[in-house]
Amino acid sequence: MDIIHFCHLSESDKRLPVYLTSAGQWNHQEPVHRPDGFASYQWLIILSGEGALHADDNVYSAKAGQAICLFPDVPHRYHAVQEPWQLMFISMEGSLCGPLLAQAGITKSGVFTMLDPVKMQADFSSIIEGAGSSDSHASVECSKLLYALLLDIPMQTQAKQHTRHQHFERLQPVIRYIKEYCQLPLSIDLLAQQAGVTPQYLCLLFKKAFNLRPMEYVNRERIQLSKELMVLEPQLKIQEIAGMAGFEHASYFCTVFKRLEGISPEKFKNSQSY
Repeated sequence: MDIIHFCHLSESDKRLPVYLTSAGQWNHQEPVHRPDGFASYQWLIILSGEGALHADDNVYSAKAGQAICLFPDVPHRYHAVQEPWQLMFISMEGSLCGPLLAQAGITKSGVFTMLDPVKMQADFSSIIEGAGSSDSHASVECSKLLYALLLDIPMQTQAKQHTRHQHFERLQPVIRYIKEYCQLPLSIDLLAQQAGVTPQYLCLLFKKAFNLRPMEYVNRERIQLSKELMVLEPQLKIQEIAGMAGFEHASYFCTVFKRLEGISPEKFKNSQSY
């Protein structure tokens, strides 16, 4: 049975960072042609059959186990190739929709393979059921479910999973080197040599794998080492700890520590006293 629910949204609902506008299921998806696109983000999962999506001058095959993401106001059309082409769909808006999709490497309309279709179908079913509820708090509850779904998408799709893993694997020699020698003076050139790449490409790999610059990663390892030193050798002074963790200046160590940990090294050290 076909299902569609439109959400009754208050002004406060529309101020949520993500909120549901509609949700449902089509057991026999009819052809859709939107020359001006659709006003909201849409996420559709294919339950059976196969279809084709035309968007951004590309044609994508979409079959069971895959999902379609449509960005607002982007012209598109889609239709069945092998019937029955059965879909679940959600439409959503809010300031965090784009950034949360971008975390999964999804920055434009397209088709993406789901790593765990059963879980995503269960998540969709919960959202669709919530959208059809007459409860006065239904829209807020749907927003919670939708937010959780969007947070899971990086782990649920292959849009970014494989490339991120490849970048991580490529950086393993560098990561091991930093772990072992973070207390020593390190440079971008030296780190790049460990992976056999140029310094510029090393920066790109770190950005794609960790969303950090290489020296930011080094500083995080140094802060971890400093915390271990504070716990294991409480007699050491902050300036001594800074030097042993690889920081040339204690003042810079204190700045980095507070930025990453939220408290000063002194407060952290005192909190570890037994």
